[in-house]
Amino acid sequence: MVSRASRVGAPRAAVFAAALVALLALLASPGVARATPPDTYGFGVRSTALAGAVGADVSDASANYHNPAGLARDDSIRLSISYISLHPFLDINDQRSSVERFGAMQVGMIAPVKIGDVVTAFGLGLVLPDQRLARTRSTIVTRPRWELYDTRSARIFLASSLAIRPVEWLTLGAGIAFQAPSELTLDIRGNLDLGDPERLSRLEHQFKGDLTSIRYPQAGIQVRPHERFSFGATYRGEYTLGTRIIALADATVARIANLQFFLDTLSTSLFGPQQLDISFAGYPIPSLRVGFSLTWVDWSAHPSLIPTEELFLGLEPELVELPGDIGGRTAVPLGLHDTFVPRIGLEWTAFDRPAFELDLRAGYTYENSPFPIQRGETNFVDGDRHTASLGFGLRLTDLEPTIAGYIAIDGYAYYTHVRERTHVKDSLVDPVGDYTAGGGLVGAGVQLEVVFE
Repeated sequence: MVSRASRVGAPRAAVFAAALVALLALLASPGVARATPPDTYGFGVRSTALAGAVGADVSDASANYHNPAGLARDDSIRLSISYISLHPFLDINDQRSSVERFGAMQVGMIAPVKIGDVVTAFGLGLVLPDQRLARTRSTIVTRPRWELYDTRSARIFLASSLAIRPVEWLTLGAGIAFQAPSELTLDIRGNLDLGDPERLSRLEHQFKGDLTSIRYPQAGIQVRPHERFSFGATYRGEYTLGTRIIALADATVARIANLQFFLDTLSTSLFGPQQLDISFAGYPIPSLRVGFSLTWVDWSAHPSLIPTEELFLGLEPELVELPGDIGGRTAVPLGLHDTFVPRIGLEWTAFDRPAFELDLRAGYTYENSPFPIQRGETNFVDGDRHTASLGFGLRLTDLEPTIAGYIAIDGYAYYTHVRERTHVKDSLVDPVGDYTAGGGLVGAGVQLEVVFE
């Protein structure tokens, strides 16, 4: 006989074996991170200092994320490497939350080819977290969690793109980005002896994992009708990264009964909503660049953050009656809404000398939280975010004959203020109760770029 259960009234050893399998599987059951690190912390030091308002005229390796068309904006070979670090200071009821620091290395490359007046270019962008290559945490609905900052940063981001500039005023680009979902299986088999468990019990376990890759598109266009201003549009496709965990147990208990256990958990470990960014860049005076962008993010398509689970337990012969009233968990709707994210970036050339050039940068972003007030059983904490950034760019140009080009050193720092938000529960007996959450994040980064003209 097989029945569905969450509590088991079987012999102690059988309960222990089943609980062990369930515990291991649930500990491995992933929660959800929203998207890739560039969605959260930006890509490219200059672009981040300008708040990401660069899609209209980006031409460095950050075009692999911000607008693939920018790869062919000029015909220079570019190689860049940077390091970024972010420290969260997020509180719930005036208690510091356990959101980890994020650090990563970013690598970018552009390789152009010019045939006549037509430029084509290949680009590559890579983000490597410095602590772990992938991280997930189980979603516990009764525990408040900073969903947008807790686990989504611990992912590798890889994008490759191709762009073409058929005429001087138009560039087109497209590419793909990669992620890897996983399927994990835990299998426990053997004998469990109640009289002498240490000597006579023989339990063997096997853990298997399988990683596959998924791809999602990116595409962009840049139009430059005049040397003093340009327009851009970028589309980033949606993707859903699923993780499946299967736990199996088949054990003989005290040579009189056979215990069978099965747990199947299917969850979304990472979701990237589709995005459309419209941008503008202009030079009101030759030494001042002003950039603006507006990004639509399709948050309403976000799948549930609660894993779907099936749980089965069987005992033959049926020495005790097994409860059959619970069959696992089902998804809980999130009620997220789409957002429109405005960004503005300013860049001023403070010094322009034959041997070097110094640019000063500033940016601002406002992000309305897609999460509603957590009134029910879920507790995904978030708030509206204001981000202010400052940066610099030092370009060393007098390098010939060593380098036919220049070296750029860029840096930035920014602060994100997460507005305080009070979550009032509908139920007076809610296990979590009302709480207030808010705080901030401080980030910085530095980059070295070599450009061969």
